[in-house]
Amino acid sequence: MPHMDQSTSSEHQATRGHPLGPVMMRLEHKATSYTRLWALVLGLICFGLLAVAWTLSPDARGLGTHRQLGLAPCSLVMMTGYPCPTCGMTTAFSHAVRGEVILAFYAQPTGLLAALMVFVVGVVAMTAALTGRMWRINWFRVSPFQLGLVCVALVLAGWGYKVVAMVLLR
Repeated sequence: MPHMDQSTSSEHQATRGHPLGPVMMRLEHKATSYTRLWALVLGLICFGLLAVAWTLSPDARGLGTHRQLGLAPCSLVMMTGYPCPTCGMTTAFSHAVRGEVILAFYAQPTGLLAALMVFVVGVVAMTAALTGRMWRINWFRVSPFQLGLVCVALVLAGWGYKVVAMVLLR
């Protein structure tokens, strides 16, 4: 195999991009009716979640908004006084759909990120459903395992923030 110097290799890389392709790829062909229907369903689910969040009044304590949906109070908070990993998520969603980004972050940083992701996925899905132009993740570039670890790390970081915030507010 011939030896390539670093400059040739980096020039080749700069003009061609990553050897495995981009992280997100737009498919060249139009989607089938079946695929467009699934994109529509996904978009409706995403915007349905955001619509439900809009109907809820964010709890001023930063958690407990889910009680308006008829759900039970958080048993971990009741037993220990400390929040569970998802405490504040519904409140964060409710603030986020109102554009109250700072309050959403204070309620639960990971909940704010989740609300933003639901919005982005909803927009992409509805665009795909209407135009037939589909996007897909290049799983050769994005490791599902690493993505899962990032999600777990974000939830744990949000939980840690929530625990510290509740201790400081006592």
